[in-house]
Amino acid sequence: MTEQERKRIVLFAITSTQFAVPFMLSAVAVALPSIGEHFNSGAVLLSLVESVYIATTAMFLLPFGRYADITGHIPLFLRGMGLFCLMTLLLGFAPSMSIFVILRVLQGLGGAMMMSTGLAILMNAHPREERGRALGFGTAGVYLGISAGPYLGGLLTTALGWRWVFFSGLLPLLLSLVLVLRLKRLDHQATSDPFDRVGALLSALGIGLLVAGSAGSAHILGKLALLAGILSLISFVLWEKRSSSPLLDLNLIRHNRPFALGCLVQFINYAASFSFTFLMSLYLQCGRGISAYEAGSILVVQPLVQAALSPYSGKLADRHPPHLIATFGMVVVTIALGIAATFDAQTSSLTFHAMLILLGIGIAFFSSPNAAVIMGSVNSRELGVASAMTSGMRTSGMTTSMILVSLLLAHTLGDHAVSQENFDQYLNVMRILLTGFTVLSAFGVLLSLKGALNRKPV
Repeated sequence: MTEQERKRIVLFAITSTQFAVPFMLSAVAVALPSIGEHFNSGAVLLSLVESVYIATTAMFLLPFGRYADITGHIPLFLRGMGLFCLMTLLLGFAPSMSIFVILRVLQGLGGAMMMSTGLAILMNAHPREERGRALGFGTAGVYLGISAGPYLGGLLTTALGWRWVFFSGLLPLLLSLVLVLRLKRLDHQATSDPFDRVGALLSALGIGLLVAGSAGSAHILGKLALLAGILSLISFVLWEKRSSSPLLDLNLIRHNRPFALGCLVQFINYAASFSFTFLMSLYLQCGRGISAYEAGSILVVQPLVQAALSPYSGKLADRHPPHLIATFGMVVVTIALGIAATFDAQTSSLTFHAMLILLGIGIAFFSSPNAAVIMGSVNSRELGVASAMTSGMRTSGMTTSMILVSLLLAHTLGDHAVSQENFDQYLNVMRILLTGFTVLSAFGVLLSLKGALNRKPV
């Protein structure tokens, strides 16, 4: 096998898995009503289908990233692919909702193994002058999974039934699994460093409680879970300070400015932009009176633009300082959010579509260059942790964004659903949130400017 063939295999495999994990979130969300009807499940059990998947994936990103740095990235990636494929197949044959939820937990575990190692494998497989472009394709896979999920999930559920949402995603993953089995010699040698089990437990517990608490943040148990999650993460930091082989070397945050700022800006970008689709979906349906399908058809423009431009922005990051490309993306995101904060019921369709395209351009020019900053700021023995932090900051930002939206909507509207009758109240909440997100994104611009790599990627 030639070097070029190895790189193509890695790029295909990683892009496929970066697509699969978000696809199994967004596509299943559309199929939930059919799944609930089939199993005659209540709302509480049905809500676990998505929340346990998100929580499990988020909980184990950092522990698996560090474990892979010690034992090798490709072996853990292969185990994750195998587990994810098997659980995806079994989910299509699930006999009950209880079994279905358990299988989703295990599917999320496999997803965490893949997401925490994927970018590290990309970095090891490509020379430094090609890494930005490779990261761009990986990022495009994420956005394609997010954007294609609702459409393909709805189409498959309507035409063939909800089980085919799971069956349909197996073919590219199985092909990737077969191909990657031939690539073990790309990986680094295992080290004798001990694995920080206490740190892994505290970080997983903290992140899991935060994700679980965010799902019920309007209720007292949700608030208690959020508080417990924060305390667990504080305990994790205190433990890491005294650990001789920490799960996360805090020196990366204290003394590695590109890594620390890259992770922080990653969090800020997703915290400021992730809930945008949710807010605009309600705006279109309740303010403009269009159907959910029509709203989805309009909003899909943004992730499609992101997916189309991500490889190009990654290629630019190979030729120019990546933090400057990422900063340009943050500036465009800030402008788009600022425009959206001025929307009212009379905003023209042209303005709305232009804003969607602008936001898609901004996120595309931010994501892969900023990933290049994070991944390029560490040595080869820390690529798993960097890969996990890149995904983890994205997940944390998304969760924070939805927590803020949920809290403000609950405070303003109480238990009432958003409708045409209370749309004016919702519009005020939406403007407040988007104004705050604009300010947050502007702060991210300033931080991104300071994140220059002081050395070339390893």
